Amino acid sequence: MKKSLEGKNVLIIGSGIGGLSAGILLAGLNYHVTIAEKNPLPGGLMRSYRRAGIDCPVGVHYVGALGDNEPLGRMFAALGIDAQEIFSRMGSEGVTDRYIFDDFSFDLPANIYTYEKNLRDSFPNDAPAINTFMKSLREISERMLDPAFLLNQGDPFQNMDYLQPLGAFMDELAASPRLRAVISVPCQLVGVPAADCPLIFHHMVLACYLFSAWRLKDNGAKMTDVLVRRFEKLGGKLLLNDGVEKILFAEGKAAGVKLKSDSKIQADYVIVDIHPKVLLQLLENDSLRPSLRQRILDLSETEGVISVQVSVDASAHPQIAHNIYRLHIDQKGEIEDGVFYQVRKVNDKISLLSIITKSLYGEWSEWEHTFSGGRPKDYQEKKAAIGRELLQKAEVVLGPLKNANIIDIFTPLTIRDYVNCPEGSCYGVMRTARQLLKVASVNNIPIGGLYITGQNALAPGVMGSILGSFNVVRKIIGAERFVKNIKW
Repeated sequence: MKKSLEGKNVLIIGSGIGGLSAGILLAGLNYHVTIAEKNPLPGGLMRSYRRAGIDCPVGVHYVGALGDNEPLGRMFAALGIDAQEIFSRMGSEGVTDRYIFDDFSFDLPANIYTYEKNLRDSFPNDAPAINTFMKSLREISERMLDPAFLLNQGDPFQNMDYLQPLGAFMDELAASPRLRAVISVPCQLVGVPAADCPLIFHHMVLACYLFSAWRLKDNGAKMTDVLVRRFEKLGGKLLLNDGVEKILFAEGKAAGVKLKSDSKIQADYVIVDIHPKVLLQLLENDSLRPSLRQRILDLSETEGVISVQVSVDASAHPQIAHNIYRLHIDQKGEIEDGVFYQVRKVNDKISLLSIITKSLYGEWSEWEHTFSGGRPKDYQEKKAAIGRELLQKAEVVLGPLKNANIIDIFTPLTIRDYVNCPEGSCYGVMRTARQLLKVASVNNIPIGGLYITGQNALAPGVMGSILGSFNVVRKIIGAERFVKNIKW
């Protein structure tokens, strides 16, 4: 285990939510923090982008557990940020997500009690399986609500049963295909097939949305701006449009960075909010033992997505208070494919329909060596054809769409270029039951003064990224000081 180091200067690579969160916490503890960002604007996947005057979401479509006494809500409070300035609560109509299958549907409600009731009402012959499943889900959800979860990252590996795949767990319960399908949907949110998704991973994702579900009030750009303002108010410095070329070392410890602009920044600690495979590109080959370097290179990536943004007539298509999943399953109840739909109000005239579905990186390998802004006509044609097909499928689910106009489509190659993720995955490395402990070990790079934040081994998206930043700060300042100084 790395010992705490002396010093007050911190350099953070990347201004995603993990980097900004770590920066806010350390700046609030009187560290001198600089964040270096390769893009012209901060925020990473948190930030939205504008097309045809409309803000389009990238990585934040909705979040869970943002209530006052819930994990993400407590973390935002510790950051000194009013979450309700950024988010509004979903579930006003009693539904967060609607799952539509070929021959049945299921509504994910706004709390765990109604969820259990819905399961029992929908699948009366699965009572024994539901009993065991809910017992397991409640154990994890109660642990997540315990303040100790945030102080020590929940110590999830004490019960090794929670590392088994959800698919194997459902086999043991002899769950019916329909029950299996409904329970497996949260795996779709994080890009890990149910057959390989660790039980604790599934339960944490599901529990978060059953605690409470929230959408952005405005857009990801505002969310980014709120975090940046908080960081700069505490004295943090943000460098934009100047990526890191190399991590510098002195006496075997990280000692700063060299930027693309050729300038150098000295630091006592370097925190990386980037993909671990990209981190390797910033290190000398002998910085890590060959076995660890190869372990990182061998990590499998989460499947990528293609996202289609469509403007529609707001009078005919007002905002839908819940999300919609259209899913196809096999005879066993395994989800073969699915599409996510969200309809948000833009203004009195326009609503934005976001469509997201799986798209493997290999499907775009023909253009792997091209970059955003300079891709050829055949790439654009393929992308447009998929967009039109997804729009037609959306009309089967949502009905005829008035004044539908595709304003943007992004692919795994777009994400790869934007956040420097090797295979364009929104969630980075795959957190499967077989790979989870390897991913967790990568969070502890054995180099003094060097730390990895971003997506934590336990959770995806906003929750995992902020958990990762809290964990890094705890390592830097020590557990005792962390407990004493981080106010929930």
